Amino acid sequence: MGSITVSANHKAVKVGNAVVFTGRVKGIKAGSTLVLQHQRNGKWTTLKATAAVNKNGTYTIKRAFTTKGTEHVRVATKSGTFHSSPVSVQVS
Repeated sequence: MGSITVSANHKAVKVGNAVVFTGRVKGIKAGSTLVLQHQRNGKWTTLKATAAVNKNGTYTIKRAFTTKGTEHVRVATKSGTFHSSPVSVQVS
């Protein structure tokens, strides 16, 4: 069984400023591609932000947001089999 954790380095940012998402995976191979997803109209959609799992099971994804509001984001495997719990970032 695989799992992914995620945390954001900022809970609130200005439009255009980057947020760095970091976390750890279990049961997912090093080199596997992870994608950043956000929730839109109740559906999870994949953003153009990816990362590869490091040998030690960690990853880092950097993303800037261009729309004001609360972004609910999570990290998932490219296949969508596993995903993290969502985190929220307030964009102003």
